Amino acid sequence: MNIPLPSKAYRKKNAMTPQNILDITREGLLLVLWISLPVVAVATLTALVVAVLQAVTQVQDQSIGQSIRMIAVMVAIIATAGWMGRDVMRFAERAMQTLSSLP
Repeated sequence: MNIPLPSKAYRKKNAMTPQNILDITREGLLLVLWISLPVVAVATLTALVVAVLQAVTQVQDQSIGQSIRMIAVMVAIIATAGWMGRDVMRFAERAMQTLSSLP
């Protein structure tokens, strides 16, 4: 089967430009920051609360703070997993549509 190639004008108009690459990269990096924000915020707030409680009670065991922080981060990931997955899928679909429109 012989499929005709697009014309040169079409290929030039729809070529992947550096601006397209920068847009996709910028959007991906912003998505990573946006998705990681809730988990980082939970880890930071949990560490702050545990540090204050340990200072008040004069308990200086590092494993207590670490285990509480790990549990809080796991809960945050489970709670936001649907939203994170949905945003990543939307980004991947948009990126693939952009790439598939190229000749």
